[in-house]
Amino acid sequence: MTRFVKLLFAVALSALLFLTASATAPSLVSESAVLIDADSGQVLYEKDMHRQMYPASITKILTVITGLEKLSMAEKMTMSHYAVFSLPVGSSHIALDEGEEITMEHAVYAALLMSANDACNGIAEKAAGSIDAFTVMMNDTARKAGAKNSNFVNAHGLSDENHYTTAYDMAMICRYALQNETFRKVFGTYKYIMPPNNKQPESRTFINQHLMVSDPSLKYDGILGGKAGWTSVSKCTLVTAAERDGKTLIAVVMKCVKDADKYADTKALLDYGFSEFDTVEITTRDLPKRMGYTLEKPIQLRVKKGTVKEDLAITTLMEDGVDYVSVSLIGGDELGRFPCTVAIDASVPSTPQEKKGGNPILFALMAVGILLLALILLFALFVLYIAIRKKIVRARRRRRRRRRY
Repeated sequence: MTRFVKLLFAVALSALLFLTASATAPSLVSESAVLIDADSGQVLYEKDMHRQMYPASITKILTVITGLEKLSMAEKMTMSHYAVFSLPVGSSHIALDEGEEITMEHAVYAALLMSANDACNGIAEKAAGSIDAFTVMMNDTARKAGAKNSNFVNAHGLSDENHYTTAYDMAMICRYALQNETFRKVFGTYKYIMPPNNKQPESRTFINQHLMVSDPSLKYDGILGGKAGWTSVSKCTLVTAAERDGKTLIAVVMKCVKDADKYADTKALLDYGFSEFDTVEITTRDLPKRMGYTLEKPIQLRVKKGTVKEDLAITTLMEDGVDYVSVSLIGGDELGRFPCTVAIDASVPSTPQEKKGGNPILFALMAVGILLLALILLFALFVLYIAIRKKIVRARRRRRRRRRY
């Protein structure tokens, strides 16, 4: 009986700890990280996501999408002396040679799968005439994607004090890039063979260096693709996209020392995003009344499991000339801000109002009640254990007395 009570107590305690742990965000080694919903751009988790850091080769996501918006995959380019020989010895490349003729397709696969710096220089010179001119295009593309605190001065990502970004900005750049079907295809390709050309008589085989795509032991269910980076200054950086049940998530981790840590952190982020969130749909009918705002399409808001629409506060506002719908937990943090999705009916006054979705005091009392109930359960089990323990001790004492007489 004693063993049974101990087992029951242990099970109850373990269940409580599990429920508490499952609701907490992952603990990461990376110094900066973010997890976003790719469809809406909503941030689901962040760790110092706006801290400016060196990106290393995840820069190539921006390089490729900027080039794809200017060049077709069939476009031909000839490698210049500068594109090939301006790179430091030991940096990643596919051994392109001066005068070598390749296509944009070859360069794109080389850049994303093999992190080829020479191919990135080739894309930049072909698209803009010079690498400096191309970096202007890169920064324009980054701002268009929603990047706020970035500056790019080269096409490959090798360290430069003026070449920096943030985890949030890289997530938004990747989100923007994934809307391009060609980029999306290349991003998740496992293997590509580049054919011989005028300088190289042998074909080249490229294997995706993102191990969640190419390594069976690390392969992630639903992986769409990714890009890894490393320099001695930036340490490990990683951008990853995955899709399950129609939901696409983007995880970015920056500056972790060990290569294995970037994959462990990324897996933890993606697992958290896929397992701990549900979707609540926000439509025009949910907006504050008498505002005249309408949504062009419903907002698919990701919320922690157990959260319902009545737990949300919905407001409308204007910032820098842009209309937003802002959704927050009542009495809590903002969950998401969705720009450029509303149209105003000029015949209706537009004073921002808040949609009250429930009683915050009641919500707090419910949370406290659940915690008290769990504590009472543990206390009851403990009292039961003590009572049974006492009965067992008394029984043993009676048996000892009988033996004496």
